[in-house]
Amino acid sequence: MAETLNLSAMTDQKILASHYTKLARELCPIYRFIGIETVSVDNNFYKCFTPLGENNKNHVGIMHAGPIWMTAEYVGALVVMHNCNDEFQPVVGSLDIKFINPAKGGIYAELIFGDDKVCAMKNDLLSTGKHKFETTVILRNEKEDKIAEAKGTYFVRDFLNKS
Repeated sequence: MAETLNLSAMTDQKILASHYTKLARELCPIYRFIGIETVSVDNNFYKCFTPLGENNKNHVGIMHAGPIWMTAEYVGALVVMHNCNDEFQPVVGSLDIKFINPAKGGIYAELIFGDDKVCAMKNDLLSTGKHKFETTVILRNEKEDKIAEAKGTYFVRDFLNKS
């Protein structure tokens, strides 16, 4: 029985990850261009992947800084996509990135965003209609070596409300 539940949870996670990948690529076509994929939104652990490809290589054949930055930026927005309805949208206020090692292949961005932070975000959005949060994103290569670390600030509100 536990195996069935675990398999079901894994299947649900894959479906959810695929949904968020599709949504992100529709909302921001640049994500489609660089090939970004959602990997996990499970247990407050958010993870995405960007492959090294022709669209995101630089002049020496490693991943260009822009797609690395976008991968770090996306995983913060993923927190909002997963925890809020579409009435609220995230916008990055700042994202400072420290590059540590070259990305010679695909990269993963990882972020832990605890239940306490999710509750604070939801409470702020219910009471004031806006929220600000900060993140630390770790970027790793496919061998799990750290290639960069980013500190971000995000603003969440109903930016699309025309009134």
